[in-house]
Amino acid sequence: MRNLRGFVGMVKKQGVREPEVVIRLTSTCAKVKDEVRYNFTSGVYEVVREQQLTLDLLTLPSRVIHKGDDLEARMLYEPLRKEQDHSTDEANRELEELYGGIVSKEELARLDSQPNPFNFSERVSQTTRLNIKNLAIQTEPPPSTAFSVNVSLGEIFDAYIKDYEKVLEKEKEREKEKEKERERERERDRERGTLKGKQSPRVAPEPLPPPPLRTHSYGDESLDLPGIKRTVMVLERMVNQNIYDDITQDFRYWEDASDEYRCMEGSLLPLWKFHHDKSRTLLVSAVCWSPVYPDLFAAAYTTGEIGGPQGEGMLCMYTLKNPSTPERVLRAPCGVTCVHFHPKHGSVVAAGWADGTVVVYDARAATPLMISSSTLSGKHLLPVSQVRWVYTEPGEDLCLYSVSLDGRVTQWHLHASDLVHTDILNFTAVDQSTKSSPTFDKVLLEGTGTCIAFRPDDDGVLLVGVDTGVVFQCSTSSTKHALIRYPAHTAAVREIAWNEHHYSVFITCSVDWTVKVWHQHHLSPLITLDLGGAVAGVTWSPYSSSVFVAITDEGRVHVYDLFLRKCKPLCVQTLVQRRRVAAACVAFNPFHPIILVGGDKGTLLSLKLSPNLRKIHKDAKGADDSKLKEIELCKMERLIATSKG
Repeated sequence: MRNLRGFVGMVKKQGVREPEVVIRLTSTCAKVKDEVRYNFTSGVYEVVREQQLTLDLLTLPSRVIHKGDDLEARMLYEPLRKEQDHSTDEANRELEELYGGIVSKEELARLDSQPNPFNFSERVSQTTRLNIKNLAIQTEPPPSTAFSVNVSLGEIFDAYIKDYEKVLEKEKEREKEKEKERERERERDRERGTLKGKQSPRVAPEPLPPPPLRTHSYGDESLDLPGIKRTVMVLERMVNQNIYDDITQDFRYWEDASDEYRCMEGSLLPLWKFHHDKSRTLLVSAVCWSPVYPDLFAAAYTTGEIGGPQGEGMLCMYTLKNPSTPERVLRAPCGVTCVHFHPKHGSVVAAGWADGTVVVYDARAATPLMISSSTLSGKHLLPVSQVRWVYTEPGEDLCLYSVSLDGRVTQWHLHASDLVHTDILNFTAVDQSTKSSPTFDKVLLEGTGTCIAFRPDDDGVLLVGVDTGVVFQCSTSSTKHALIRYPAHTAAVREIAWNEHHYSVFITCSVDWTVKVWHQHHLSPLITLDLGGAVAGVTWSPYSSSVFVAITDEGRVHVYDLFLRKCKPLCVQTLVQRRRVAAACVAFNPFHPIILVGGDKGTLLSLKLSPNLRKIHKDAKGADDSKLKEIELCKMERLIATSKG
C-alpha cells in the first residue's frame, strides 16, 4: 500500500508514467579451451568438464491458488479467497478516502491491478545448483593443512646419520637380549647336568654393515644448479654492502666540511681495508686498477723486497662491491713483483714473478687461464721489475713489455699458447763490453732497469728508469734505437709516470727523497720536490693535469697540486697512526677520486680525496670534454712556461 501511494504521488508530481523496467538475469562464464586440473587423489592431470552454470529454480509458496473441481480444493480456496477479498476491499476504501477527489475509481482500480514496480518478485527465486556426486565421493573431504619446510643437504645427511645411530643402538640392544638369553640357557643346562665341563662357544654378533655414505660437494657441479655461483656472489655482495654501509655512503657522498674553512689544505678519508687470510706476512708489491671496470683492481703479493729471499706469493683481484674477500686468488710458487691490466680487455692481466717469469692471466673463467714464459722462450733470469701492456690493432697479437734486474727490456707477443720474446735493450751486454754498441747510438747503458713507461699517445716512445738514477728514452718503433739520457736522480729510480693530459710531461721518483717533473724535450727537470724520505711510488691524477700523489717508505701520502702551489703539498697524511707501515706502491682510480696504497704486512688501504684536493678550474663548470681537455692542457702549459722562466 505504501509503495502504491508513493507511486501515485510521483505520478501526480511528474504527470507522466515512468517506463517499465525489464531486468533479465543471465549467467555467462568465459570457458577456457582444453582446461586441465591436477587431481591429487589420482596424481594425474584431468580435463575439466563443462558445467551447466544455470541456477536451479526453487518454488516458493504463493498467494495464487489454482481452482480445482474437487471438494478439497474448494474447501482450501474459500477461506483464502474471503480473506483476500476483505483485504482488497479495505485497500480500495483507503485509496478512495485519500485520492477520491483526485483520481477516479476506475483509475485507482487500474493502478491497483498493476504489479508493484518498487517491490516486485516472481513466484520463484534462484539458488545455487548442487553438483551431482558420484559413488566415489559421497562425503565432504576432511580438512587438510599445507606444511612446508626448507632443508639442505647437510640437514638431510645429519638426519640420516642420526637414524643410522638409532638403528645401531637397536641392534646392540637386540644382541644384548640374545646374549642374556644364551646365558640363561647355559645356566639351565648346568642345572640339568647336560653341560659336561664344556661351554658352548660364544658366537660374536655380526656387525651391522655401515650405510653407503656419499660425500656431498656443495659446488654447482655436483648439485647441478646452473647459475647458483652467480646468485651466491650477488648475495654475498649485498651482505657486504650492508655490513660496510657507512663506508659505502662515505665513498659516494662524503665531503669534508672543514675544507670550506681551509683554503689550500685537504685530507684523505680512509675507506676499505682489503686483505686476504694469508697476506699478513706478505708485501703488496704492486697495485693496478682496471681501465674497463671501475670497481676492479689487482694486487701483487711477495714475501719481501725485490731481489731478496723469496717464498710463495699470490695475485689477488678485488672489487669495491665485496671488500671482505678477493674475487680471484692466483697462487704463485714465488713472489709476484708487478701487475698490469690490459687497456682494452678488462679480464686480461700480466704479471711478473720473482724468478723472472712473465705470466698472462685470463680471469674470466672460475679457473683462470695462464700462459707463462719458460727458459726456452726467453724467461728472465732475475726478478721482473715491471710489466706494461701496449695498444694493438684489432686482429694483431697482444703485446707487452717487461724489465728485469737481469738488465733486459723485453717485448712479448702473446700467441695462442705461448709468449714470443724480443729483447729491446740489454744493459748487461753493454756494460761488459769495452766498446760502445752501434745499435744503441753509442750511449753507455749503465746500471740495471727498474721501471718502464710508455707515452700515452705514442707506444714507440719508451722511458726506462735505472738503479743508478738515470732515465733513458728510447724508440721501439725503429730497428735503430735513438736514446736520450736524463740525469734524473742520484739513487735508484722507483717509478716513472706520464701525464695523462699533457703527453710531453712525465714525473719520476727515487730513493734519493726527490720527485721531479720533466718535459720530454728538456734534459733538466721543470720542478724538483724533496719529500724528506725515500719515495716508493708516484702517480698522476686522471681528472687534473697538475695533481699527483706520492708515497714515502715511512708510510706518508703526499698530495700536490702544482697549479695551486708548487713548494708545499696540499695534504700530508700517515697511512696508519697506531703502527708504522712501510708503503710500497700507489695507484689512482681512473673513474673515482680515490687512491690505493699498498705496503708491508699485507696493508692495502683505499683513501678518498677531500674537495680541496680535487678542486676543478673555475672555467671547467659546465664545459664539455673537449673544453675540459683544453683547460687541463693550458694549465700544464702555463706551469711549463713559469718553470722554465
